[in-house]
Amino acid sequence: MTGMELSTAVRYKLNPIVIVLNNAGYGTERQMQDGPYNDVVPWQYHRLPEILGAGRGFLIHTETELDQALAAAEQHTESFCLLEVRLDPQDRSPALQRLAERLAKNI
Repeated sequence: MTGMELSTAVRYKLNPIVIVLNNAGYGTERQMQDGPYNDVVPWQYHRLPEILGAGRGFLIHTETELDQALAAAEQHTESFCLLEVRLDPQDRSPALQRLAERLAKNI
C-alpha cells in the first residue's frame, strides 16, 4: 500500500488499519552495508491523518502501546488508523539477518 492510498481510504470512507514500521531509514540495506546514506529525514507518519483531514494516528514505542493502539483502532470504524511503530535502526529479524549476510558477500 502506498501513502496515496490513504487518500483513497478517506475518499471512500474506508477504515483499514495501516501499520508503518519506522526504523529511521533503509533497514535492509543497513544490514548489508551501513552508512549515512541509509538514514532518512524523520517523518511523523502518525500525523498524516491531520494532513488528510481524516483518520486517527498513533505513535508507538512499546509492545504495550502497540496492544493498546490495535485495540483502539479496532473500535475506530469511521476512518482509517495509522500506527507508526518506531523501531531501533538495528532491529531486524533472524531471517533478514541471514539474507543480509548472504547479500553482503556480493557487495
